[in-house]
Amino acid sequence: MRSTILLACIFFSMLTTAQQKYTPAELHQDLKVARQALEEAHAGFYRYRSKAETDKSFIKLEHQLNKDMTELQFLKLLNPFLAGIKDGHTKFHRDGKPDDHYAFHEKGYFPFQLYFVNSRAFLRNSYLQDQTLESGTEIISINKQPISGVIKTLFNQIFADGDVTSSKYQELNMYFEGYYADYMGVSKSFQIGYMDSKGKKQTGTFPSVSKEQVKKEQPKEDPLKLSYPQQGTALLRIPVFFEHIGNISFEDFLKNSFAEIRKHNISSLILDLRDNEGGSEKLGILLYSYLSDTPFNYYDHLNVASKGPFSFAKHATFPPAMNEMLKYVEQDGGEFRFKMLPGLGLQQPQPETFKGKVYLLQNGRSFSVTSEFAAIAKTNKRAILVGEESGGAYKGNTSGDFTRVSLPNTKLGLDIPLLAFHMHLKDPAVGHAGVPVDYFVLPTIADILKQRDVILEKTLTLIKP
Repeated sequence: MRSTILLACIFFSMLTTAQQKYTPAELHQDLKVARQALEEAHAGFYRYRSKAETDKSFIKLEHQLNKDMTELQFLKLLNPFLAGIKDGHTKFHRDGKPDDHYAFHEKGYFPFQLYFVNSRAFLRNSYLQDQTLESGTEIISINKQPISGVIKTLFNQIFADGDVTSSKYQELNMYFEGYYADYMGVSKSFQIGYMDSKGKKQTGTFPSVSKEQVKKEQPKEDPLKLSYPQQGTALLRIPVFFEHIGNISFEDFLKNSFAEIRKHNISSLILDLRDNEGGSEKLGILLYSYLSDTPFNYYDHLNVASKGPFSFAKHATFPPAMNEMLKYVEQDGGEFRFKMLPGLGLQQPQPETFKGKVYLLQNGRSFSVTSEFAAIAKTNKRAILVGEESGGAYKGNTSGDFTRVSLPNTKLGLDIPLLAFHMHLKDPAVGHAGVPVDYFVLPTIADILKQRDVILEKTLTLIKP
């Protein structure tokens, strides 16, 4: 028995790289710098939470910094507060690892890749060579905690725009093992409750896996593509709004594609913007200019938090064009408005635009520039939206250029977006969710395992007479 306990202790000591502990004074200093940076530079800091509520949260955090903590312990304390800003562009991470969801642990990860839908979880893939479960199995608990409770706990740690939930599910679909390890703990093994093929509840214990086993290769980026899935219908796949994708110019691709669409007398156009996490604002505006036959508004206004000077500057790296950018900031009432960016003011359509029906496919990873485009297409009734709510909020987001702050002691990185984008909507009373769809279609685990594109299938049936 004692030898078993000793082996378990040795294992757990190996799970997490030994971390330095920081004193309350050092942690208070880090929190102070983070607060200064957020209040002075984050353009959307009070977009969803009032200053009074935010100040109370800061006081609560200060009271909790009453003992030595490791870097991870401090991150776990501060992260829910930062997620509460409700801004999907803000990042809080280990030094130099802004997109690494496996930065703190080498071992002890959950051994299955899951697919989350409607507060349920299903096994999509196993990282184990044996002792595995069948793909499609519903997971109902992990270490005796119901899966609904696991989802609720991790949702509080995920950075997302407004009240959007679709993007949080997508994050768990991609990085559940990393989120669970950081915020619920690594383990030598996991006790998993599941439903067997006969619908009966079962329990099994499965060994954990290492970071190398679980860390996934980034999916290859789709190319820009024009295709014709059925007679009279064109499909434009746009995976990202970048100036160049591979060796293809985005602007040339649109110009050539819409010329070809006109040549083929296409009556219905499908824009596939799923998993498109954004890019350049002007390219989203450019795409819309091919769909509108009259001048249109895109952004209502943009604002920054302040013009500086910034008290946290010695801990930060600012964009190279920061000083030039601030020249175009004017105080307008209680706001600092940014006056120089494509999309402000009346926008002009292309000389020849597509006048047929438009269908827009989106999901929880349709974010940033993509959700801006979807919002304008939705408010102007220029497209029929199919899939699920966008990952970006309907009313706009906080993004643009970033300042990168390195907290002085823990060296945790805090990346702060500097521009708040507010869309020109005809229905500004909408809430804080993502851009809503006209036809809600969410793949089941069976669809995922069969690689069946039910969102595109539904769209094609809408087009057929």
